[in-house]
Amino acid sequence: MIKKLYLLIILSFLIFTGSSLADTTDKGYIGTFEKWQKIEISMIGPQSKGVGEPNPFSVFVDVIFTSPTGQTYKVPGFYGGDGRGGLDGKIWKVRFSADETGPWNFISESSQPLLNKTSGSFTVISQSENAPGFYKLGRLEYPGTAENGLRYMKFRDGSYWLKAGCDNPENFMGELRNYNTWEKRKRAIDYLSEKGINSLYIMTHNIDGDNNDVWPWIGKTSDEAKKYASSNARFNILRLERWRHVFEYMQAKSMVSYIILEDDSAWSGYDHERYYREMIARFGDLPALIFNINEEHDENYSLREALLLSRELKKIDPYNHPRGIHNVNSSQKKYVQSPHVDFVSIQTKQDDPLVHNRIAIKWINLCERLKKRTLMISFDEPRPELNRRGWWSAYMGGGLWEIHVIQPFDRPMTAWQTSWKQLGGARAFMESFPFWEMKPSNTLVSSGRAFCLANEGKHYALYLPFGGEVTVTLKNDENYEYSWWNPSNDKNGNFENAGTVTGGIQTFSSPGSGDWALRIVKAE
Repeated sequence: MIKKLYLLIILSFLIFTGSSLADTTDKGYIGTFEKWQKIEISMIGPQSKGVGEPNPFSVFVDVIFTSPTGQTYKVPGFYGGDGRGGLDGKIWKVRFSADETGPWNFISESSQPLLNKTSGSFTVISQSENAPGFYKLGRLEYPGTAENGLRYMKFRDGSYWLKAGCDNPENFMGELRNYNTWEKRKRAIDYLSEKGINSLYIMTHNIDGDNNDVWPWIGKTSDEAKKYASSNARFNILRLERWRHVFEYMQAKSMVSYIILEDDSAWSGYDHERYYREMIARFGDLPALIFNINEEHDENYSLREALLLSRELKKIDPYNHPRGIHNVNSSQKKYVQSPHVDFVSIQTKQDDPLVHNRIAIKWINLCERLKKRTLMISFDEPRPELNRRGWWSAYMGGGLWEIHVIQPFDRPMTAWQTSWKQLGGARAFMESFPFWEMKPSNTLVSSGRAFCLANEGKHYALYLPFGGEVTVTLKNDENYEYSWWNPSNDKNGNFENAGTVTGGIQTFSSPGSGDWALRIVKAE
């Protein structure tokens, strides 16, 4: 028999508070929420101590949410201590975000009687026009199949996503002088967002790795944390709530939380499944969340082992957030053929920034040759650092970019202002096209040094790394408009030196010295 709803309802409205509450006098009815908004339900379990026995973090509860169309989501819950950040208490929580409007139902499953068969219902309405950031666009998903050839991610209720990311400092949640408080982190997020940066690379475990200052487990030192990270794992509730505060703010500022679950050469003796479960339980409802299993995975795991870990994460995650593995740098069949990854996370060390175009194309060609979905091609920790020719060549090859800055990392974001500004400008150039419909098309360039991304007959994006002249073959029987973009522009830059041409073989000359980008579109 399903028992009477016995819970505290904590209705969290993130940054916005526009949702109206429905009448909660009906048995088990908890209210009305906007689509994609966080729905947080707190359930009362046994009185517990965070470091006592039995271990409350090992008391599991899952909640089954059923949509109006019958779709079900099995969402892991988590021990919440006193519900306010304290370790001792009797609160267990589940967080969920709904992807359909209409009436929903939920029921809990747990071996703990107090947490078992808690049920209720709620109503979901469309998100409001003033929903902030990604809460208006919905969940960021990988939609690629062998048939559609898509390699870019897309928001369920919005546009395709073109990554222009920030890689450093990786220990953004650690103890760096410039990023060790909420206000400092908020200031960095605001700054990057204003420049057009839309992703931040965040390490959540670097015990024995670089910096050794970030972990989710209880423990003031890394050695102490190791004692609480085994199969009897216990998590630092207050720390994870502070992380949550940062991640929510990023969502509202239209910045993807790119979570790196383990640093290179970091301690790997923790209970991976428990760690993954806690991360999904606490953060999985966020709409724009990407997971990377391990930075420089080959320092701790074989590719087979890393792929198995990605499979474990996929099994736990009811939302199927995109997953990848860092440092698989050359196109590999095993990676493309795995159903447990959605993107490539590449680290380059070449002196030639233009090599990124060729690397991206190799991955795309391998996916097509194997008749598999085309992975999103992301350059994470690319080198040479701060060379814009790198990201422009990557974008023209169908890839994406994340700036790896020059050390020292513990400086304000303004230390690399020129790079953030120009990467934001490159994103603006790319987003002036339906870039998701375009493919690497360097064969259309018959003379001059240039890379081309195109949907022939409709849209052509060209990058001239050294300027000068370029001759390109445009589809006949069409008229085209062209204009130039200076890669030193920021996201608010303007196209210049516009003109019109007919189809066929056409030669264009850049308006000045240095590198330039050219936009050619079919005339309406």
